Amino acid sequence: MDRVFIEWGNLERTEALESLVFEKAEKFFKIHSKATKMIVTFKIINPITSAGPATQKVTMELRLPQKQDIRASKEGTDAYRLVHDAEKALMAQVR
Repeated sequence: MDRVFIEWGNLERTEALESLVFEKAEKFFKIHSKATKMIVTFKIINPITSAGPATQKVTMELRLPQKQDIRASKEGTDAYRLVHDAEKALMAQVR
């Protein structure tokens, strides 16, 4: 999908996560046909080598005309769950 950009940051790219992001992005482009692109950023905030659980952050940004972009970020330990949660938060803003 040429309108979806994934920034892996310091997280290793996986096909499963990439497919999940494309699946979520497709929903947004169907609902908001004027959206120009979606940017999804993965970042490890607290690596496993530090104290406490490994923490990650997922940010989804939907670019809209006239600079009316919307964004949602979620933090936690499961990247797949974070994608789902960020998608729900972004969807709430779209509707």
